[in-house]
Amino acid sequence: MLFTITPAEMKALETRFMAENDVPGALLMEHAAQGVADAIARRTDRGTAVFLCGPGNNGGDGYAAARLWSARGGTSHVIELSQSAQGDALLNRRLALLDPRITFEEADFNTVLPPCDVIVDALFGTGLSRAVGGAAAHLIHGALDAKLCSTPVIAVDIPSGLCGTTGHALGSMVIRADETVTFHDIKQGLLLADGPDYAGEITVQPILIPRELSDDEMLILESSDLEKWIAPRAPVCHKGDFGRIAIFCGSRGMAGAAALCANAAMRTGAGLTTILCRESLLPILQTLAPAAMCAVLPERDGQLLPEAAEVARRVLARSDAACIGCGLGQSSDAMPLLRLFARAECPVVWDADALNLLAKTDDLLPLKECDVITPHPGEAARLLDCTCDEVTSDARSALERLHELCGCTVLLKGARSLVTDGMDTYCNMYTTPALAKGGSGDVLTGIITALLGRQLPQCSQGRMPSVHAAAYGALIHGLAGRRAAKRRGVDSVLPTDVIDCIRLDAKEPG
Repeated sequence: MLFTITPAEMKALETRFMAENDVPGALLMEHAAQGVADAIARRTDRGTAVFLCGPGNNGGDGYAAARLWSARGGTSHVIELSQSAQGDALLNRRLALLDPRITFEEADFNTVLPPCDVIVDALFGTGLSRAVGGAAAHLIHGALDAKLCSTPVIAVDIPSGLCGTTGHALGSMVIRADETVTFHDIKQGLLLADGPDYAGEITVQPILIPRELSDDEMLILESSDLEKWIAPRAPVCHKGDFGRIAIFCGSRGMAGAAALCANAAMRTGAGLTTILCRESLLPILQTLAPAAMCAVLPERDGQLLPEAAEVARRVLARSDAACIGCGLGQSSDAMPLLRLFARAECPVVWDADALNLLAKTDDLLPLKECDVITPHPGEAARLLDCTCDEVTSDARSALERLHELCGCTVLLKGARSLVTDGMDTYCNMYTTPALAKGGSGDVLTGIITALLGRQLPQCSQGRMPSVHAAAYGALIHGLAGRRAAKRRGVDSVLPTDVIDCIRLDAKEPG
């Protein structure tokens, strides 16, 4: 498991650790620079690295990394914004100046980045609060041009020009890194808003501060964490051990959503899957999801009859988990079943049109604590009665507001999906653009529902807590998407390919 921290929390943690343990900041900086030198070595064998150094501690990390890279036999060229470094940064600048193999250049508007194997961005750290201008903007422009010519860029702690708290680009000049070497914990801004576009691969470098001293805000699951909750099947197990789940999804023209959800649930290990199926969709769904049972909901003229609610009630009564919404449509004839799902004793995953119907209904919120909602920003905006831009501009705030409104676990979809139950918050880093395609959300809903229905004797509730089902569901979904992208190519992945690549073990794409 990985952890995140805000810049303000990181600064306070460093200050407290150094004061309480009489540890000089230069020692932390040395460990940070080691991680940067290691990142350079992953891209070149004793090649030339250009270090763009600002006057603060981020620049100090750059000076130290230039010295360490030179000591490894590499060529270091430092381009500095000024010679006014102070404190630990000044110490490392002086140490770098003592190495005759390191060349120095002061930046101005005529500076041209020399040919090199790697560019290291150590201009500005997490304390930046305004757009980058002047000679620094000129250097960033040069680094971006070099990146277009395939020169890799490594950012020190955070790409210069990116807000470490919100993840928003602070202007038009922002470093777009191939790798960000961040220190102690992942800075929150690397994961939110624009962060994923600029951070590239994220590497965490320890800097002596013990893990137990951190009060982390967001947790990040790794593939190896699956083993903590997904135990191998016992030789004497039976299908009832892995959950009876009910799915109320699909409508005329969107029957595929129900099939994708059901097949994803079964691929995730659900023991018995029942689709609450509109009568008109029965032939389609029994063809597309032959391993699922269908409980037929009677219709007349395309509208559900009153007795459909009794069929749904009986299925829900014997279900361990359920989901509602994928391709459901927003017809009023679904409302009696929507109310049944809100009162169901088992945990329910609410997605897509079920969320849109909730947004139009005054008396169904809050939901049960064990339920899960999985909105994308548009659905979140409808629930919160705000704009989509307001959701995406501050996803953490929107996540918390959704939990307050709905009273259950929330999975807010995005480039980095966020999950909270009001106590623990998770961020999923295992994503891929291959999942940016209709039907991906239906697959995710099926995965989470299957996890919720699975029996786990080691848990006091007898099942996986909802926040873990949502977080691990996002992890499983992301890994499956990456495997499918390896197999098909990012542009050509279909939701059915993702389903075929679902695994419940730690095997990563490769």
